[in-house]
Amino acid sequence: MKRILILLLTVTVVFLISSCATTSPSQKYLIGTWKPVNIEKYNLPVHSRSDAGNEGKTNPGTKGTTSSSDKDRQTYNERKQNAREELRSSLTFYSDNTSSLTFKANKTAIKESEGKTVNAKWKLTNHGTRLQINRKEPAEITTYDIIQINDTTAVVSENFSVLSMRITYKKVKK
Repeated sequence: MKRILILLLTVTVVFLISSCATTSPSQKYLIGTWKPVNIEKYNLPVHSRSDAGNEGKTNPGTKGTTSSSDKDRQTYNERKQNAREELRSSLTFYSDNTSSLTFKANKTAIKESEGKTVNAKWKLTNHGTRLQINRKEPAEITTYDIIQINDTTAVVSENFSVLSMRITYKKVKK
C-alpha cells in the first residue's frame, strides 16, 4: 500500500513538472525569419508633468516664488529630451523598416540590416505577450508588445516616451 502511494505521488509530481514546461503558442509561431511589411507611427497621449517637484523650492530672497529661469530651464530640458526620443524613434523606424529578424529555438536572434548583422538573445515575458531582445554589442534591451501573432503574420508595438510604432511582420521562412 505504501509503495503504491509513493508511486502515485511520484507520477503526479512528474506529470505536473512536465505540464508546466511546455512552450507558449507565441514561441512556436515566433521561430523563423520575419520581414517588416508595414510600419506605422502613432502618438501617445501627452502626459502633462505636474510641477509638484518644484513646490516649496524657492530662490533665496524671493519669498515663495519660483524664478522664470527655473521654469525656462525645465521646459528646455523637456524639449531636449523629447527631441532625443524623437530622433531615437526615427532611427529605429528606419532600421526596422529595412531589417529582417530571425528567431531560433535556442533563444538567439539575428537582426540583418543593410549588410550588418547583430546577434542577440530573446525571451518572452507576460505569458507570451511581451518580447524582449537583449543586444550584446550596442548593449540595449528592446521590448515589443505582441498584439497578434500566428504562423504567417505578427503585429507588434514598440513604445517610446513620445510615440509608438506598430510593426506588421510577414514570415519569410521557418
